[in-house]
Amino acid sequence: MSTRMDYTQIAAKLDYAALEKKLEQLTQREPPRKRKTAADVLEPLRERLLALRGKGWKIGELAEELKVAGVPVSPACLRECLSRWTAGGDTTAKSRTRRRPKYAPSNTQPTITTGQVGRSNDSQTGQRVTTR
Repeated sequence: MSTRMDYTQIAAKLDYAALEKKLEQLTQREPPRKRKTAADVLEPLRERLLALRGKGWKIGELAEELKVAGVPVSPACLRECLSRWTAGGDTTAKSRTRRRPKYAPSNTQPTITTGQVGRSNDSQTGQRVTTR
């Protein structure tokens, strides 16, 4: 079973001045990154990849060449990097919300032509039945 933390004792022992100094030092440094992304690895090649894409190289061909060179990147990941770079965005991920297609309003009714009013086919005999 876990024991409860007594924050009153922790607060009494804590050196707030030293902690404030440590936090101030952290604001001066970049936060540590646990893992590099494909965009981080490809960043030095950014301009060259954009230029090749502009000359007509396909995403799949570029991804295959990068794999041969030792950078295992999927075409989808490379496409995302290139589109982010061409959009002028920074390296943060963009929101990936799906947009629903706009449909016609649900209160519209089908149009009936004048030749169909009051007439239908009898499904058993195939004869035309008129209703008035």
